[in-house]
Amino acid sequence: MSGRTEGGATERKHIGKAMTFLALASPLSTTSATLSAPLTGGFTLRVEALADWLLRIAVVPEGGLAVDRTWMIAPDGDVPWAGRDRLSTEGFAPLAATPAADGHGVRFGDDWAVEIQAAPLALTVRRRDGDGWKTVVADRPTGAYQWFEKRGLFRHFQARSLADRHYGLGDKAGPLDHTGKRLRCLQTDALGYDAETQDPLYKHAPFVIADSDEGGATGLFYDTLSEITFDLGAEHSNYHPHYRHVDAQEKGVVLYVIAGPKVSDVVPRLMALTGRPAFAPRWSMGFSFTTMHHADAPNAQAVMTGFAERCRAEHIPISAIHSGSGYTTKADGRRYVFTWNESKFPDRAGFFRRLGELGFNTCANVKPVLLTEHPAYAQAAAEGWFVRRADGQPAVEMFWGGNGSSLDFTNEATVDWWKEGITRQVLDAGFTAAWNDNNECELWDETATVAGFGAPLPAIDMRPVHALLMSRATWEATLAREPDKRPYTISRAGPIGIARYGETWSGDNRTSWHTLKWNLRQGLSMSLSGMPFTGHDIGGFDGPKAGPELFVRWIEMMSLHPRAVMNSWKPQLTDPTNTPWMHPDVTDKVRAALSLRYRLMPHLYSLAFQAHRDGTPVIAPTFYHFDDAECLVDADVFMLGRDVLVAPVVAEGDFHVRAWLPRVAGGWHDLHTGDVHEGGQTVEIAAPLGQLPVLVRSGAILPLATAWPDTAPHDASAVDLTLFAGPGEGTGEAEIFFDDGLGFGYRDRDASLVACSATWSADRVRLAAEERWSGRGRPAITLSARGLGGRAFEGDLQI
Repeated sequence: MSGRTEGGATERKHIGKAMTFLALASPLSTTSATLSAPLTGGFTLRVEALADWLLRIAVVPEGGLAVDRTWMIAPDGDVPWAGRDRLSTEGFAPLAATPAADGHGVRFGDDWAVEIQAAPLALTVRRRDGDGWKTVVADRPTGAYQWFEKRGLFRHFQARSLADRHYGLGDKAGPLDHTGKRLRCLQTDALGYDAETQDPLYKHAPFVIADSDEGGATGLFYDTLSEITFDLGAEHSNYHPHYRHVDAQEKGVVLYVIAGPKVSDVVPRLMALTGRPAFAPRWSMGFSFTTMHHADAPNAQAVMTGFAERCRAEHIPISAIHSGSGYTTKADGRRYVFTWNESKFPDRAGFFRRLGELGFNTCANVKPVLLTEHPAYAQAAAEGWFVRRADGQPAVEMFWGGNGSSLDFTNEATVDWWKEGITRQVLDAGFTAAWNDNNECELWDETATVAGFGAPLPAIDMRPVHALLMSRATWEATLAREPDKRPYTISRAGPIGIARYGETWSGDNRTSWHTLKWNLRQGLSMSLSGMPFTGHDIGGFDGPKAGPELFVRWIEMMSLHPRAVMNSWKPQLTDPTNTPWMHPDVTDKVRAALSLRYRLMPHLYSLAFQAHRDGTPVIAPTFYHFDDAECLVDADVFMLGRDVLVAPVVAEGDFHVRAWLPRVAGGWHDLHTGDVHEGGQTVEIAAPLGQLPVLVRSGAILPLATAWPDTAPHDASAVDLTLFAGPGEGTGEAEIFFDDGLGFGYRDRDASLVACSATWSADRVRLAAEERWSGRGRPAITLSARGLGGRAFEGDLQI
């Protein structure tokens, strides 16, 4: 046990084997690459260093883990459809294990050392730091591992410092630093949630970055699909030193420790562990529009076509139209996936032909639950396509529109039927892509099972897998139909790994200034959690109508996010739909904000390529790129790559923003005014309505679009490579990616990678750009510089 002295110092006492905490049952055993030992309670400890940056700790029950496979871990880029063994080392190069001389630990290669306390079991993990060792994570010494048989709960405690910060966990509400909170990973359809306080939400992201000034950053990824709760210092006990812990609803634990020492080291390594994100076609990064109301209208074809024509007539820059599920409604008003309401779309071919003439790509909403009245329900039930109850019958749960059964995406026949439906009823019908929606898979029958590709598994512990495999099936069907084009898919729910198949977003948010502010942090949290392509429904999905000021500010903020989609469902309003022109007095400001997105589209797209290649986020908090202590303070700013700082207005009546500018040589250039602000200070910047404050780091070289076609604004026809030169002397460099926006040519360097280098001195500024690949897909290029201050400019373009 442990106690406290009257002065408050922690006094540790021996905890005997009779306590409920697990302990070693016999001495450690070491093979060539694995440390293992039997534990009390029939468990086994297994520790391996899978790379010089990755350690795995597993506490495995007798008979093995109930869910024996994982779909989140993908060191080779993806996993078999049936998953991979949770303890597999395939795709890794484990380091050699050498027992410690005292028999209480092990050394892995030259990088890792693990010390084992026998009773209660507690591990201290250290990593090489120069000539010494640094503790990166340590279990709570007064008790770290517990199994509660009657409660079906495994609990793992780690020691923490009061100075620790905690990031990650996907789309969690509230500040980026979750210290002091208790948060649960359980996919939930949370329509109209409070973006500051609500939990749980849509994603399953059992991943935390523990960060401190002293110890640096370490990633903690719990490879479990079961419901899991993270307590990051909400709980405190007099009998233990400060700790954090998880409660996982499965017997055993598998934990990956991802080395830092910086957050910017951990995040790309998480992506290397779980699979790098898909590289979607460029049109998908343009502004898109959807609303349930248009597809729900009795004359949906005319409404949606009219909207598309108005966008072009009023020069609203837009790339795609997403359709709500209303195209699948029947006479009863309910939605039946892979069906069409032909009265709403009397000339389907003409509908898609007209949208194509206007240059629009399209995306269809699809849902993974069949209502019990669905025309395919009887066949699906008879052939076992659903999650099943203990008696073998379909599990029936509450769903939107009535009772329904969730499709079991661990059944090969289900996957085949889904792919056929996507191909025939979505893509062949005319849509470009599909949007996987309402896929939280809210199952509550503890006895239900899924097929598990021939090895049944408990359904309640597999909920996140359905969103993942649904998205994968959609992605693969899209690719199979046009194998020379990169697929685009979206998923509202899913675990870490969902980015391998497409983008996601923060779900059905509520219209308010409060939401705008806290959605910003949710997006950054997802970016740190293996979900780099994310955004928020512009204008708010649920709730009241946004006023003109809020509406414009929402579009401003989202204009420089990876995903920019306007989406709404407000049936209680007489004018329920968010549209670009819903407030005529500010339509010009809406147009200007969207034009900013297309002006910076080449930069956004190049960042998307880097995210796919390297696992780096597109947007990130300032502390991701800079070490200033001030960057750790909660703020209404984000970085677009390492060079662009964006400071959106998120409060009503504010027409200036205050932002800390990280310390960089030469300061920060205001994109709009050209003013240069010294770094290392808080500045106040004017933010008139319709003008998003954007600052560019001195030395940056940005590709800025100067021309684009009205019918495909995402495809810039002319781009200026713009150097933001600093004062005095300095250098800068960048790699900028272009291609046709659709295909896989980049894999063979049949695309454009322009290497840029810059130098400047007191009297001269020089920018050079050289093509390194084939150049296919590169627009017309010019060179220029900002911040010349009377200096001569020299451009050297070699393409």
